[in-house]
Amino acid sequence: MPKRKLIANLILMILLSAAINVSVLALHSSSKTVFSGIVYASPMIPVEGASVTASGSEGYGFALTDSSGHYSIDEGLMTGNYTVEVSADGYLDAIVEDVAVTGGLETSNVNFVLGVSGAISGKVTDAISSLPLAGVIVEVQNATGSGTSESAFTDANGDYLVKTNLATGTYNVTTFSTGHIAKAVGGIAVTAGIETKNVDLTLEKSGTIFGTVTDSVSSAPLASISIWASAAGGIFGGYAITNASGQYSMNTNLATGTYNVSALYPEGHVSKTISGIMVTAGAETAANLTLDPSGIISGRVTESSGGQPVAEANVAAYSGGFGYFGSAETNATGYYMMSSGLGTETYTVMAYFGSAYNMTAGVSVVAGSETSNVDFMLDITPSGTITGRVTNSTGSPIQFASVHAEGPYGSGDASTDSNGDYTISSGLGTGTYTVNASATGYSMMSVSDVNVIVDQVTPDVNFQLSTMPSGRISGRVEAESPAIPELQQPILVFLVTTSLIAVAFAKFHSARTKRTELF
Repeated sequence: MPKRKLIANLILMILLSAAINVSVLALHSSSKTVFSGIVYASPMIPVEGASVTASGSEGYGFALTDSSGHYSIDEGLMTGNYTVEVSADGYLDAIVEDVAVTGGLETSNVNFVLGVSGAISGKVTDAISSLPLAGVIVEVQNATGSGTSESAFTDANGDYLVKTNLATGTYNVTTFSTGHIAKAVGGIAVTAGIETKNVDLTLEKSGTIFGTVTDSVSSAPLASISIWASAAGGIFGGYAITNASGQYSMNTNLATGTYNVSALYPEGHVSKTISGIMVTAGAETAANLTLDPSGIISGRVTESSGGQPVAEANVAAYSGGFGYFGSAETNATGYYMMSSGLGTETYTVMAYFGSAYNMTAGVSVVAGSETSNVDFMLDITPSGTITGRVTNSTGSPIQFASVHAEGPYGSGDASTDSNGDYTISSGLGTGTYTVNASATGYSMMSVSDVNVIVDQVTPDVNFQLSTMPSGRISGRVEAESPAIPELQQPILVFLVTTSLIAVAFAKFHSARTKRTELF
């Protein structure tokens, strides 16, 4: 074959190959094909680092996708139905419900194709200095108030970009920044796959409320007191906690206006609010609080029959005049003491345990003094007690395990503490019971023929639970190509042009070859 003809054929092959490849790519990018439960979008882009969670009444699991978009949730999934959700930076969240899982088996091909998110970007600056504000929280939420909000922080240049889970729609953008007043901008139109730019926000300086909180009797500073500021209508303004010297300062979201400053539920003292605090944006306002020591109500709660102490009974006191309130819980010997929130006033005090309760009215309290011997007797049905411990196969305690006793003479429930210990001390009449223990991730265990006698303890009803094999959910997370129309047109022109050149060259070469062969 002549050298010139060989070169021409090679060129033809290269151009035809390129044209065929890009033409196939163009055809593939305009269609979606289903393979083994996976919906592919072309080009098939695996999403790395996507967060995949599975949640249901029988468990919870979590995984991240790898570089190929694959994930596998291997732990925490007992037999049951789950909701699987995916979230990835730059894409719309996706969800699949009612995914059936069987312990010890794999549920595969729970796959996702994520739509591309829209984006909102802009700059946040100070209204006075015009300097950029770093570290500002920018939150974006659908204007209808539905769905979850997405957020981002401004960088050192005050720039922000929110680009996750923003479907086509209208959004509100709000900010939160220490030292400034929150600001909101509404009606921001977003289109999936397109960045809405220049949504800039200029923040005004917040006013500042500062002061010292002291004891009204000793004048000693009070530490760790929560201070709240609220505008008219109870709208939240600012929040602070006093330091070791009783001092506080709040300088966020305080616009010019009148505020109430409150010390709420201070330990050992009475709540207090001072009104009419005038605040000017960008300026400081002092507001000191002096708190009265709380009165004290103390006493004991016992059973009506037998006088046995009632542990973990709740006691509450409330006044009608000034809205004072206090609460406490009895200890193992039935004693209680409430020492916060009680100003000088007359109270109604109530004690309750389960369905049993008792109350007394007209209890006089003086701030800073103790009113003792406010005792209660509760009509509690006599019960036996079952105690024990719940551990795993290695003997380690299982916290929050549920223990239930059931029999013809009653029933009772308990939850294990951090040591795996439990106590069922109510609802158990004399008789024989079956006791069950269960915990998330473990197989339930039962103990039968547990003998219970009223007012006596049946100890050492222990359980060692076996780990229940977890099911597995696996699949792949991929994404559609970003929908940017202005970039798609040049690609199509290139594909069409390349194909036409290849076809034209093929025709030209064919005609030239025929002419050459004639000679």
